[in-house]
Amino acid sequence: MMESIYKELESSQLFIGFNHEGIKELFKSVHYRTKNYSKNEIIAYEGDEIKELGIILSGEVYVEKVYVTGKVIKVKKLTKGELVGHASVFSDYNYYPCTIVAKNDLQILYIPQDKITDICLSSRQFLINFIRLISNQTVYLSNKLKFISYDTIRKKIVDYLLKEYKKQKTCKVIVSFSRKEMAEVFGVTRPALSNEMINMKNDGLIEYRDNIIEIKDLELLKIELGK
Repeated sequence: MMESIYKELESSQLFIGFNHEGIKELFKSVHYRTKNYSKNEIIAYEGDEIKELGIILSGEVYVEKVYVTGKVIKVKKLTKGELVGHASVFSDYNYYPCTIVAKNDLQILYIPQDKITDICLSSRQFLINFIRLISNQTVYLSNKLKFISYDTIRKKIVDYLLKEYKKQKTCKVIVSFSRKEMAEVFGVTRPALSNEMINMKNDGLIEYRDNIIEIKDLELLKIELGK
């Protein structure tokens, strides 16, 4: 059982620079637990206390912001190898800032807060990885806040395409989620998203088919955001 877990952990950004034996050595004195979840099961509610660091061994989760009006915005999708709760586990306010929901059947490995401290003190590489992931999360949340502040659907689409263009290094952007999921991430209805994409196509900005959106005029897209 443990050997298979070591293998799964090799895909996590938290263990960059570690091989199978290196991970095994780290876990010699670490108390951990694993938990399985079913599709749509709540993993943690916003405001729940964070006492452990979670590492996704299999499956995917949604990070959701639920408003008092009932509106739900999918902030982020986390997949195998990614962390749950790492940005706040050592915070003075160590509570989940969003609700965490299982997208499908999954398994998460949990390590207690004090054991994370022990591993950081015993391994410089693990400490570097952990700090990098927290820093990346800070940058992500800053960008997400800017994204949410955009006042039109078009600006949200453009912002997403420009980021993916930079990441994928191609004008033919592969979208990793469905139109329905895309609308949920953008905090808009699917028909509204589809209508705006049609408008952008008619304006000569993009072409799209299946899960590929092709940027037809990169400079015009940048102008849309004032870049």
